[in-house]
Amino acid sequence: MEYKNYNAAGPHDLIAAGGQTGGKISRVFISNNSANPAVVSLYLSGVSPSVDYYFFKAHKIPPYTSMVFSDCLAFDYVKYSLKLINSGTSPDLTVMIK
Repeated sequence: MEYKNYNAAGPHDLIAAGGQTGGKISRVFISNNSANPAVVSLYLSGVSPSVDYYFFKAHKIPPYTSMVFSDCLAFDYVKYSLKLINSGTSPDLTVMIK
């Protein structure tokens, strides 16, 4: 299981293409630790061709709330990166990948 904190807006690589962590994951847990709503997108970004496939886009997570995404998550980690975009005022997310 991997744990990561993101306190800055923008795209973040959760699992980089060709990295050591494989694409056989079963769950992504996202916790909004901020007093403000977070707006998140979770997607696969292709290496070649450069195409993005969204699991969800611009999903609003209320303050001090979490969500679990656990469906259709396996992917070819040689060809794709798993990425997260977070935005909102004072973003503060904890992401756990299992």
